[in-house]
Amino acid sequence: MTSRAGRGLLCALLLASWAVRADAQSNKSVSINPVQSLSFGLLLPGRREAVRVTDVARRAVVALSGTGPVDVTLVLPSTMETPTGDRITLQFSAGDAALLNTSGSTIGTLDPLQVNRVQLGNNRTVLFVLGGTAVTESTTHPGHYTARVALIVNQPGT
Repeated sequence: MTSRAGRGLLCALLLASWAVRADAQSNKSVSINPVQSLSFGLLLPGRREAVRVTDVARRAVVALSGTGPVDVTLVLPSTMETPTGDRITLQFSAGDAALLNTSGSTIGTLDPLQVNRVQLGNNRTVLFVLGGTAVTESTTHPGHYTARVALIVNQPGT
């Protein structure tokens, strides 16, 4: 597609940067397994593209398992970037994260901008899901845009 015909489509993928296993100082442990990265897909200049936590194909998914309470904190990027420095703004707000059973039913909506206390039980697996919004400008160039999200899991009292 030429720039005259609409400046091209943009393909953007928000890659997750998740730790694989977190062992606390006690005998408790939490398993953290990335399942799926957040993907905005094709983006058009001058448009907003929101990925909701209910969007099974595009939301980020991380499986958490262990026992007891854990505090989940995200370090969220404000932009996606190409290797040449072009940027697309990212926005995250309350409701852009949720906790699901492995069957897909919602345990609760979470705020990715806050520390979230999650109760893990009997080594059952729960799914932490993340959505968000990409905001392009009318001058946004086509390219492969990426960003990293850090997921921090802490067991209180360790």
